[in-house]
Amino acid sequence: MSIQPADVFRHADNIVTRKVMDETLLVPISGDLASMDNLYTLNETGAFIWLSLDGSRSVAEIAALMQERYDAPAAAIEADVLETVSSLLEAKLLVVGNAG
Repeated sequence: MSIQPADVFRHADNIVTRKVMDETLLVPISGDLASMDNLYTLNETGAFIWLSLDGSRSVAEIAALMQERYDAPAAAIEADVLETVSSLLEAKLLVVGNAG
C-alpha cells in the first residue's frame, strides 16, 4: 500500500501498548494470549508517531506535530513518519480509517 500524506490510521484493536524504561512495546494479543514472538519495540520518535496514530490525524498532521517537537529537517521528519507508518502497517499493527 502506498501511503499518502492525507491518509489516516489507527491502532489495530488487538494491540497492547506498554512503556518500559525508554522504550514502548507493542504486543499483539490473540485470544487470551500475548504473542511474544511478535513483540515490537519503538524508540522515542517511533512511540511519538504511534501515539499520534489515533484515527483522527493524517500522516501529514503527525509529521507537522513532529516538526514542532524535534529539531530536524522537514523532509527527514516526513520520511521518518512515512517509513514508520509503513512498517507498522506491514506488521498489521495499524488499520486504515478513523477511530469512530
